[in-house]
Amino acid sequence: MNESYQSIKIIDDDKLSDPSEYLADIPARLISGVLGLMAFMVACLTGLMAGNPGFVILTRAMLAMLLCTVIGRILGIVGEICIREYVSKYKDSRPRPQKPSQLVELERAKLEHDRVVAHMKKAA
Repeated sequence: MNESYQSIKIIDDDKLSDPSEYLADIPARLISGVLGLMAFMVACLTGLMAGNPGFVILTRAMLAMLLCTVIGRILGIVGEICIREYVSKYKDSRPRPQKPSQLVELERAKLEHDRVVAHMKKAA
């Protein structure tokens, strides 16, 4: 049971120096899509409530969707830039503490001890 999780390797965050490596452009696409669909829905409902013909409603809804999709993409990109800057500043101002050498040596000794005990249990 103990050895099942010890084979998992933890990836060091220091290798990811550029925040864009772990922040994808998903927020920009998500905001863009949601804003576009909301504009389409609002334009359709407004046109139906006003009693406009179907062609006019759909034309205006498509234009609203296109415009709001572009605006949403721009807002999403601005948001991503803000988040990347904040994450970079946060990680720079709070470096990851290093383990004391005694603790590292103690953990190594414990792992060696556990390995010897497991070997002795198998032999017994």
